[in-house]
Amino acid sequence: MKIGLNLNATSINVLALNMGKIALDVDGVELAELIAAVNAQGLTLRIAEEPGEVIVETPLPAGSRLAGVCCSTAHITSEDNSLLYALSHQAQEYSDGEWVHFTGSGYFIRLDAWSYPLLQLKRRGMSKSCRRLVATLISRYGIGLIHLDAFGELLPGFDTFEW
Repeated sequence: MKIGLNLNATSINVLALNMGKIALDVDGVELAELIAAVNAQGLTLRIAEEPGEVIVETPLPAGSRLAGVCCSTAHITSEDNSLLYALSHQAQEYSDGEWVHFTGSGYFIRLDAWSYPLLQLKRRGMSKSCRRLVATLISRYGIGLIHLDAFGELLPGFDTFEW
């Protein structure tokens, strides 16, 4: 399980436990801020009465959760849109329609369907700015799914296109 939190703390101590669990000792963080950040990830935070046993857990098995981002289709070019539309409408078995899905107002792209999704996007002719968006989101947030939607939010720091 991956969890990413953006908190400002004066110090953090991490202790590895059994079964892939960790214990954190965090100084300088408001408890309400920590709980809100963990809950935003869809996880549960249990706080121990005494130091040494703080547990974050989820009721779902590790492989059943998807990490993803929803953003605006303004981050892709018109050519990217046409290409994604064509890829998502392929009907033959084992086609690109299995990892690029049309939603009516955008596309779901299952990045974890390929070992090297950026290479697959490049081979199919996706623009460099689209691939840069996907690469940055994968490296920053560890996503396995991107939802490009006409009603999605514009992400700061990425190219946008009028089409």
